[in-house]
Amino acid sequence: MLSYFKNLVKNHQSDIILILGIVLIALVSFGAGLLVSLQNNQGAIIIQNPTASIIKATEPASAEATAGKQGRLIGSVNSNKYHWPDCPWAKKISSENQIWFESEEKARNAGYIPCNGFEKYRPVDY
Repeated sequence: MLSYFKNLVKNHQSDIILILGIVLIALVSFGAGLLVSLQNNQGAIIIQNPTASIIKATEPASAEATAGKQGRLIGSVNSNKYHWPDCPWAKKISSENQIWFESEEKARNAGYIPCNGFEKYRPVDY
């Protein structure tokens, strides 16, 4: 039985070394991660008002824009497209070239059309 085990180890020596190396690397990595997590133990994260962060994340980029329930759209005097305030193209419109619309209907009546990403950046509550 002992000779069988010796032959098995001798025949698969490179595989055994590889497996032991992987196991040792895994154990060292786990230990290092554990040490780092123990050093950075700063307590639990408490979310006190989750709706405030959601509202803040969906607010328009411009301080001049006050989004209401009906929504507010922005266009440029130099183009014929209107955007949601969170649209990347809307953020590029300089303040002196901005024109604001209270609704899609008002924007269309003024000759504007929705931008290509209009549906993509539509607010959830609109």
